Amino acid sequence: MKSKKKHTNLDFEVVDGIGKYMDDDIQRIIEGKQLELGDRELPPFDEYRIYKNIQEAVMREEKRKNRRIRMPLFFKWTVACAIVLLVIGVGYNFYQSRSEANLVYREVCAVRGEKLLVLLPDGSRVWLNADSKLTYPEQFAKYNRNVTLEGEAYFEIAENKKSPFQVLAENVKIQVTGTCFNVKAYASDKVIKTTLDEGSINIGHVQSRRPMQQMLPGQTAVYEKRSNVIKIKTDRYHDDASSWKNNRLIFRNASLKEVLTTLSRHFDIEITVKNEKIASFTYDFVCKGNDLNYVLEVMQSITPVSFKKISEYTYTVE
Repeated sequence: MKSKKKHTNLDFEVVDGIGKYMDDDIQRIIEGKQLELGDRELPPFDEYRIYKNIQEAVMREEKRKNRRIRMPLFFKWTVACAIVLLVIGVGYNFYQSRSEANLVYREVCAVRGEKLLVLLPDGSRVWLNADSKLTYPEQFAKYNRNVTLEGEAYFEIAENKKSPFQVLAENVKIQVTGTCFNVKAYASDKVIKTTLDEGSINIGHVQSRRPMQQMLPGQTAVYEKRSNVIKIKTDRYHDDASSWKNNRLIFRNASLKEVLTTLSRHFDIEITVKNEKIASFTYDFVCKGNDLNYVLEVMQSITPVSFKKISEYTYTVE
């Protein structure tokens, strides 16, 4: 019979330390500030492998068929930040040798109903929206930093002119050296939208030989999948694109289908339309994204629709 592993005093000190510094450290991470470690001394460690191991364990537990645990959205976002804090605040030694010639890629997934904050090897930060996946090497190559996105993410890229950062989202490629922008590239959407907040980026079709188009802050690029055309325009509501990062839902002349798709991802629910006549309704409203019932009440006050709860995760509307 195997003996149970005993907890050491060091284990309890780690837990106490995390509890003491968690709130302040999470906020400092989000604001991009250096952590105040004080007298805490950390050994060298492979932070990205620890992060991945912790995240994979969380994902396996959440996906277990016989035990589905659901948490409020704000708590899930905090958990994601806490994982990053564990990476920074607790050190264990894993392998240290990494070869540029043979890059090892990692996949980080945010399931429906949650968001994740991902720290990349170069110090860049990526906020991953619900139902999205980011693929990146555990160590970037010397002269490029390439990642692949499926879904939606907000990027804050560490500047490095010698090593451009590139995002591949289906047939769209986005190149930057250091800037902040949002990319919405869900497979089910007819378009891919890229909105620039700071800096500048170049955007183009993956297989096109034409020069890439440059974007400036406040502009949105819309790539139409059917026509393979990218159109760039000044967007007075460009701040709306990343509102999800702050748990806000903003809809401007959005169709019923668009709203329901967003709600399904955001709250991890299924909504079935029982009356096709209401498909032509559009919506303009802004609200916090932590109360589904309130959002449904707002929609019912704007248009003559009625939502009915069938089960904990399924609704109908007519």
